[in-house]
Amino acid sequence: MSQRLRPSKSYIALGFVLTAVGAIGAACGSDGDPSTTDGQLVGTAGTSSNTGIAGASGTTASAGGSTGSEPVGTAGTGTAGSEGQPVDVPIDQTLAQGGSGGNMEPNPERPDEGLAPNCAAPEGAVPALALELVVGEIDDPLYVTGVPGDDSRLMILQKNGVVRVVVDGALQEEPFLDISGQVANAGERGALGLTFHPDYATSGLFYAHYSSNASNGLPPTGDTVVAEFKVDSNNRSVADAASRRLLLTIAQPQTNHNGGQITFGPDGMLYLGFGDGGGGNDGVGGGANAVGHAANGNGQSVQTLLGKILRIDPTGRSANGAYSVPSGNLAEAIGQQALPEIWAYGLRNPWRFSFDACNGDLYIGDVGQGAVEEIDYVAAAADTRAISAGLNFGWRIMEGDQCGPVAAECTEPTRAGLVLPADKYGRDVGRSVTGGYVYRGSRVPGLRGQYIYADFATSRFFRFRIENGQVVNRTEITSQIVAPGGGAVEEIASFGTDNAGEVYIAAFNPGAVYRFVQAP
Repeated sequence: MSQRLRPSKSYIALGFVLTAVGAIGAACGSDGDPSTTDGQLVGTAGTSSNTGIAGASGTTASAGGSTGSEPVGTAGTGTAGSEGQPVDVPIDQTLAQGGSGGNMEPNPERPDEGLAPNCAAPEGAVPALALELVVGEIDDPLYVTGVPGDDSRLMILQKNGVVRVVVDGALQEEPFLDISGQVANAGERGALGLTFHPDYATSGLFYAHYSSNASNGLPPTGDTVVAEFKVDSNNRSVADAASRRLLLTIAQPQTNHNGGQITFGPDGMLYLGFGDGGGGNDGVGGGANAVGHAANGNGQSVQTLLGKILRIDPTGRSANGAYSVPSGNLAEAIGQQALPEIWAYGLRNPWRFSFDACNGDLYIGDVGQGAVEEIDYVAAAADTRAISAGLNFGWRIMEGDQCGPVAAECTEPTRAGLVLPADKYGRDVGRSVTGGYVYRGSRVPGLRGQYIYADFATSRFFRFRIENGQVVNRTEITSQIVAPGGGAVEEIASFGTDNAGEVYIAAFNPGAVYRFVQAP
């Protein structure tokens, strides 16, 4: 059962369409589910260690337990006392501008705006790729992102709740933020998402998604927390931990399927992806597995925030004192029975989704149950770069392009209008998709427009591009993903981008962040 921080008014009006720049993660596999037995897997299925971010399939456990391939990491260390209590801070305070620089020249067409994605057509054929080490010897790097308005910095989120800052290519000794004392870090729980407000250069606001450890005024252990923080006004390499302001909490019935991605769309709204609450088959089977799941599954229920992508205005206060709900969400289309924050639904565990920085298309990597890993794709309108609310991605009616766990739910009428995968794969390929990004950088001109994604459990990498709404040139590039100097790069927790549209990967093994470059 999910809950918002405070009751929210269902008042939103119809009509707004998302101007979203999007890219959807694609790969296949399924995550380990308590109280469910996955089918026969290929390769190392059922024997993988406790390493699956979105929960790659492994051996099964009893309800409420964990399976053999959830994320690694021990509970975070650090003291909660230094983080302060939630406070309302002014959202219009002007902060000092951060430094500029970085390792690429500013966009010549917009010299005053710093680096920007390169939306030009690709140049030549897609070349072989290589990896360039950005940061090594870092524990469980879970996400990497650029910083709006500051081309000199990259931020790396570690699963334990520590955010590290890279300034002009150098990892700083002092963390940007340390909330490890607030984070329950075990299995699929942990610090799961990080994003910076588009006007961060002036507002200093950024947001974190993590699993509560019930300390420091937080909800029960394992529940989802989305909180706002501010950068220190005198030092852009350090956040003000005491500025924490809770936006949203969601009760989590089981330990897995927490989702994780939070990101801003080009409309300036915050998009948040959450899994179906965990267990197996979205509550099918009764008993402990069904606790906290709607009768028709959380993915299809519009009375829970689980199994959804939400859309909110984090700087507003009109809905519940913590954020506002902008016009154009699902409730406007189907009526007030839908919770107002919901933008899209029918998702099982959207571990990573993204917006293409140039054309507004949306890509989602949704982890499967036991048969299909999927990449969902939705094209934005060419004239508005907008995507309407109300998309239903099918779970638990469907798993990928197959019927879901309840045959009676998978009828022709119920399948009508569902968004089916643009790309998918089965257990012979992988078990836990890590969605990626469309490359919009300049270092590899032939790669522009290609979407890159991977499977966490099998460490297989792929790329494709969309042509006339269809996947074309799907190519496995696993052989190209080698650590500089040799060695495997495995357990890909996330992809990320910087301000110039370059694409990065955060790998648990060997604990490093890399950037894609053209092979010599």
